[in-house]
Amino acid sequence: MRRTSLIRLGLTLPLAGGGLVVCSAPPPPPSEAGPAGDQYIITLDAETRSTPATGRVVLFFITERTGRWPWREPSEGPFWEPPQPIASVAVDNWQPGETITIDREAVSFPSSLDELRGPVRVQAVLDVDDTERSHRVGPGNLASAAVTADLDERRPDVVRLTLDRRVRPMRLPPETDHLKWIELRSPMLSAHYGRDVYHRAGVALPPEYVTDPSPERRWPTVYKIPGYGGRHDLAATYAQMLTTHGIEEIAPMAVYVVLDPEAPLGHHGFVDSACNGPRGTALVEELIPHLEERFRLVARTDGRMLMGHSSGGWTSLWLQLRWPEVFDGCWASAPDPVDFSAFQMSDLYADENLYTDERGVERPSYRRIVSLDGDTEPVMTVRQECRMEHAMDPRGGSGQQWDAWEAMFSPRDPVTGFPRPLFDATTGAIDRAVVERWRQYDMTRLVDEQWSRYAAIVTERIRLSCGELDSFYLQRAVARFKEVVERHAAASGGWLGPGYVNLVPDATHATLTTDIFQRVNREMRAALRERGLHP
Repeated sequence: MRRTSLIRLGLTLPLAGGGLVVCSAPPPPPSEAGPAGDQYIITLDAETRSTPATGRVVLFFITERTGRWPWREPSEGPFWEPPQPIASVAVDNWQPGETITIDREAVSFPSSLDELRGPVRVQAVLDVDDTERSHRVGPGNLASAAVTADLDERRPDVVRLTLDRRVRPMRLPPETDHLKWIELRSPMLSAHYGRDVYHRAGVALPPEYVTDPSPERRWPTVYKIPGYGGRHDLAATYAQMLTTHGIEEIAPMAVYVVLDPEAPLGHHGFVDSACNGPRGTALVEELIPHLEERFRLVARTDGRMLMGHSSGGWTSLWLQLRWPEVFDGCWASAPDPVDFSAFQMSDLYADENLYTDERGVERPSYRRIVSLDGDTEPVMTVRQECRMEHAMDPRGGSGQQWDAWEAMFSPRDPVTGFPRPLFDATTGAIDRAVVERWRQYDMTRLVDEQWSRYAAIVTERIRLSCGELDSFYLQRAVARFKEVVERHAAASGGWLGPGYVNLVPDATHATLTTDIFQRVNREMRAALRERGLHP
């Protein structure tokens, strides 16, 4: 008779009320594993949740044992350096106190759960929330403690986990004279979702805004869009910056509004889309007028500027091009692909497969520098990234990067209610019909085909930077955008204004913002001074 493995002490998970909880489990009976292979038996704790659950149960694993890995929680996944195993199953009307079993039949990454070997740490998450992207902050979600198991190929193993930890929702710092939080119900988005949906933003106020409350004094606004996974709580950092001694000699004295770009399906980019709803229109027609009325802001185009990095960089560019009558200056860095013929390492218009090139070589998605000479090596492929997302939710609801792009750009699938996939998650084959729907969001194509419409906007209002060693290969799309703009500008007599597209030598996705910090602040101060909006 085969022996099942003992389950030993795992990592701990913060409770919603604070403190740490340690979980262990007794070994199961020897016959429990049966012929089905390894099994993960998950219990929905009746004391923690008293109502049935419908959603997905996701297993996050960590197989690494060196460096900082022993101190990381599996539910922090998906991980990139290196990717770690994930599996999930759907649950419907799961009753409190009952168990489910996850085994080799579950959708999983990188392969069947039966192929996991050796020591692993595993944590279960119940994702039932449809209001937040992240499984780690969604109200109503539950998690187990992390458990360590030693998986042996010579026997079927049984691992028990109990969903008895409430996931802690997002918490905002307290308001101060210089920091305010906005939560405004959106009629447009509420109509789209069929439930109440709110605009959320953080507002950072400079010292003089507080000391000089005269209604005649109006303030310019910098709209900051966080990168992927960033939230409006970043406003607390800007409030601290604005109250730092001497900052008035460095940063523009303006009201900083940090927008919340998160939606249930991921970073929504303030794009009006079939799946995320009229995010851009609602921002312009609902939230901005509310902010300008409440905070004594300059309610004119020349009083509104945009800035963002990564996904926030893409969003700031999109808002500037889409609503030039609203915004009058954009500082974008390392944006998500602005040219879909250079979508990271793929040409969506010409390539047949997202995962491999014409020679069958795997396309990289994320790289790191490995030498002082700037040599890089890939640490995650597109296949790995997309398969992890698929393992979290095969419908396209993981909220991770590729699923988020599909929610922004794809039509809504009338059968699943989720975005129509750009590609086959198993093979990587690209759906040409979906690509055609994506074309309308390709900013290089828009500028190229409608230069007379966008010429002044690009050359006068847009300052775009990207590192030549961008970690996600985003410099390829920026280089093509630069080529198109410079070609048209040269043919029409040169640049019209102070805009630029700049590729920064040796800069990565992470280091770029430090490299351009002084330049950006100097340019923003100069722009406001020219408009009479800065001392």
